[in-house]
Amino acid sequence: MSERKDYKYLYTMEYYKSGCGTDYTKKDIWVPFFDNMAERIIEKYAPVTVLDMGCAFGYLVSALRNKGVQAYGIDISEYALSQADEKIKPYVKVMSALDELPDNFPKKYDLVVSIEMIEHLYEDDGLKVIKKMTEYADRILLSSTDSDFAEPTHVNVQPKEYWCEKFAEHNYFRDLHIDLRYISPNAYLFERKDNITIGELVKMYESVIKIEPVKASMVRNAASHILRGRLSFIKKLIKKVIK
Repeated sequence: MSERKDYKYLYTMEYYKSGCGTDYTKKDIWVPFFDNMAERIIEKYAPVTVLDMGCAFGYLVSALRNKGVQAYGIDISEYALSQADEKIKPYVKVMSALDELPDNFPKKYDLVVSIEMIEHLYEDDGLKVIKKMTEYADRILLSSTDSDFAEPTHVNVQPKEYWCEKFAEHNYFRDLHIDLRYISPNAYLFERKDNITIGELVKMYESVIKIEPVKASMVRNAASHILRGRLSFIKKLIKKVIK
């Protein structure tokens, strides 16, 4: 589709001022928000390296680097990255998330972060980006709206179970113990679990049900969705159990 070649032309100054909710150019709002996010990420995961995919103005990259983390960022918008702090410009790159990382970027990270980016990609491109994320890190922090269909560039708005399924196909499963509401109601932490069996997966979800009964319905739905899954995915898991 021809539109897919035009991603980079969508995210202009006008978009960041009025097209993505609160004016993204207002540093007094967004710098503290991302500073808090950086503090919580460091407190929980103590990453040495982080890649922010769809970093926009580089607020999170800057906040992490100010706290000693080797953070890098990519974004499709030339305008957005032109607004990044001069100190971090060697560590951010105007590029598509579908492209290969620059030579001066690490190829592996302790954590990949993607905040409200993937819903801007057509579905097949979104699936390709998920694969790239799983190649870059064993932990992926994803935030993506499940309800904002009105924003014209939101071409791939999906419910959380969709993302859980797509990451599970790469053996990445959602951490249900962590509260990410400080980012958004639709933020998820996926972790790689290559050798997990169906039994272990059930036990993992059931333990959350036992500890946090108020979330029982949500957890049951997530577990049921993953266990039912697509037949091809279940076959792969069964093969691993047999091995």
